[in-house]
Amino acid sequence: MSNVRTLQEYKALVARYVPKLPLDRARLIQGVGQFNQVLCLDERWILRFPKSAAAAVGLTRELALLPRLDGRLPLPIPKPRFSACDPKSGQLLFMGYAMLPGAPLLRDRFDSLRGDTQIVEQIAIDLAGFLRDLHAIPPGDLALPSVVESPREEWARFYAAIRAQLFPFMRCDARSATGRSFDKALADKSLWRGEPCVVHGDFGTGNILFHVGLISGIIDWGFCGLGDPAQDLGALLASYGEAFVARVCRHFPALGKGLARARFYRRHYALLQALFALRDGDQAEFDDGIAAYR
Repeated sequence: MSNVRTLQEYKALVARYVPKLPLDRARLIQGVGQFNQVLCLDERWILRFPKSAAAAVGLTRELALLPRLDGRLPLPIPKPRFSACDPKSGQLLFMGYAMLPGAPLLRDRFDSLRGDTQIVEQIAIDLAGFLRDLHAIPPGDLALPSVVESPREEWARFYAAIRAQLFPFMRCDARSATGRSFDKALADKSLWRGEPCVVHGDFGTGNILFHVGLISGIIDWGFCGLGDPAQDLGALLASYGEAFVARVCRHFPALGKGLARARFYRRHYALLQALFALRDGDQAEFDDGIAAYR
């Protein structure tokens, strides 16, 4: 069930647990994340509030990981400064950090830059370098748990959940097409060859910040963990398209080995959005994710 609150309720939580923060200039940032509500204070601080118990688990993981990643990556990432937990349940209520410069590099903003090949090339260089360094971090340095299921097992589990929970909302032809896509992919053992590494896990437009012609930060680390590097590549494909991903892979050739798998992931991200939204009771995100299949 979603835990979304009003602006005044969020301000009251902050006043209770971090009374030193200024609250006179507070605003909710809409449309920037499926799993967390984002509050901006005084144009200086970002506070993230999980919308569900599942999101709180991811945000708790992020709170622990970010200090371990500090100084190891070529682009800025958030540095947590404060957090608060529910005294009864122990569940994380929010975490906060100093606001990074820039705004998410959404697809329309990226498309407006296509005429400037120098900027687009620099973005590709920056993101390739970032992923290269991230994927090379020894998992033990971050105290990450070992992989408990392979990418194929994970997506087989997603497929079972999609069939059980989303097929009732989907058109007959959409169900058939989805079934064919998953059956073909899961039967192709060669598709799933690859080694796990540290991945961001949600490397899309909303989490890549852009400012005065440069990538200015990478945010939202709730899905970071030991996983498939093609997961980060698939998010880039969904965000900026094949031509840009080809640029990135020229600067990080090893990433391109997972391109076929990344294309499969990209085709089904909307269904994962709907699946997670159904779990969290988020009707707007569910409607957006399932829209093309109804």
